[in-house]
Amino acid sequence: MTQAVSYSNVTSSEEEKNGKLVKGMVLGAVIGGALAMLDSNTRQKVASNTKSMKDSTMEMVGQVKNDPSAVKNDLQDRMKSAVSILKEAINDAQNLYEKVNDDIVGQVNQVKEGSTEILSSAKEATSDLKDIGGKVKEAGEEVMDENNNQSSGNMNSGSTSSKSSRFNSSSSDSSNGSKIPGQLG
Repeated sequence: MTQAVSYSNVTSSEEEKNGKLVKGMVLGAVIGGALAMLDSNTRQKVASNTKSMKDSTMEMVGQVKNDPSAVKNDLQDRMKSAVSILKEAINDAQNLYEKVNDDIVGQVNQVKEGSTEILSSAKEATSDLKDIGGKVKEAGEEVMDENNNQSSGNMNSGSTSSKSSRFNSSSSDSSNGSKIPGQLG
């Protein structure tokens, strides 16, 4: 079961909150201004600034009354001068942007490309170094295998020589009278 929400109630409560907020802000500004006026230095500054603004406004009104076209022309000249200065500033900013874009961004791109090339060269060198390391390891293993084969070969040849010396001793025994089948003499 759904309930219907009245939007008019929501809107009126928001308006009440907004109205209270504005009233509170105005009241706070008035109280703050009144408290600030308790200080004599602040009162003097406010009074002198108000008098200065009044004088300059009255002077401008007097100039407009006396010669409105001169005030209009003076204002137009100031606006034209300000516009030309702004145009120069815009042109200078565009020139600076182009200079930065051409010089600095171009150099940054060159550095980026150079660093990419350096990284790829370093990766290639690392790969080559691994290959060299593998070959050195293989050569070391080959040397170790050769040494192992020679030392086991020496052991085998030593056992062969002892066997042959035993054979020789047995053959010398056989020359003493015992004959080995298939041997002459």
